[in-house]
Amino acid sequence: MPTTHDSRYLAFSCTRHDTDISAFGRLALAAALCVMFTWFPALAMAGQSPAPATTTISTAAAPSTALCASCHGEHGAGSDVLGTPRLAGMNPEYLAHALSMFKDGTRASVIMQPVAQRLSPDDMHALATYFSAQHAPLAQAQHVPSADLISAGKRLAESGGVHDVPACFSCHGSSGQGNGARFPAIAGQPMTFSIARMREFQARAKAAPPKPGSMTEVASRMDDAQIEASAAFFSVTMP
Repeated sequence: MPTTHDSRYLAFSCTRHDTDISAFGRLALAAALCVMFTWFPALAMAGQSPAPATTTISTAAAPSTALCASCHGEHGAGSDVLGTPRLAGMNPEYLAHALSMFKDGTRASVIMQPVAQRLSPDDMHALATYFSAQHAPLAQAQHVPSADLISAGKRLAESGGVHDVPACFSCHGSSGQGNGARFPAIAGQPMTFSIARMREFQARAKAAPPKPGSMTEVASRMDDAQIEASAAFFSVTMP
């Protein structure tokens, strides 16, 4: 789907519907706990026995990677339960820029902004490089979409639909794998994340006239059936 600056950074969004309070709460708790036990190891060790005198070199992931994994999965598969996006295989420039937007406040997220504030430019580059090189399986779905819904999404992705909705593949690559740093991969994204993200674009379009050709403008023309169908198709399509 066509997109510009206001919609380029699909990844790293932890936004859910306002009505999905329980899932958002689980996500916030996971992030808070990981912040506590990753960046404040003394708290994590409280009440435990002293470490033995002999030590070995740790093979654990870097703290920042471990924090990402608490919501996005060790290899960046994302989570349909938490509504977090897939990071695995995404363009590294795209991922790093998304983090920088969270850090400077040009993209809002109550979960991601505090995380990004703690990252240096080198941290962002390292995380982006790590997740771009991962090959994670699809996130486990809460509810497997029907074959009819997947087929409807495939038609929309390939040919577009009513209301002048363009084909998703026309911008995001021939199979939704992404097209450089500007157009992110949408194949493999958890269904709950994709639906929430499209509704976020729709809310933005209601607040102010969207820029022509932007993802916000495209989403404003999509109906609920189109959003659900496209999200279903890409949730079962490996990038």
